[in-house]
Amino acid sequence: MNKASIATERLKDILIKDKVKATPGFLEVLKSDLRHLLGDYFELDSDVYLELELTDKGDFYVIINTRANRIKTFMST
Repeated sequence: MNKASIATERLKDILIKDKVKATPGFLEVLKSDLRHLLGDYFELDSDVYLELELTDKGDFYVIINTRANRIKTFMST
């Protein structure tokens, strides 16, 4: 990723946080929670990337992206 792309992503994050009135650290805590949750079910091979897209109606698309090596063995009770 080049410097212009990084700057663009940071600006998008700032604008989204401002629009949704997210408190400082909100996205980092959410990413951490998602990493733990997904890690219970998958052997993750990368960090969790999170993107929020604000629609014209004021609701959000929440896009979660990560890579996993395998599904963990799951035993139901």
